[in-house]
Amino acid sequence: MASLSGREREIAELVARGHTNREIAAELFLSEKTIESHLRKVFAKLGVSGRVGVAEAVGRERDPED
Repeated sequence: MASLSGREREIAELVARGHTNREIAAELFLSEKTIESHLRKVFAKLGVSGRVGVAEAVGRERDPED
């Protein structure tokens, strides 16, 4: 998570809370395409292939003892 930009981290947190790309785009006043672009970068930086991996990474950061 440390390698993520502020915006990428914000999007990762929203993904972990179960928000869809459309919901994230509306909340952050961005297009869905922009969210998709940020998520591709998040997936690459975290070494995951999907939203579940992002949620797990966010969860590990919140509670590193697990």
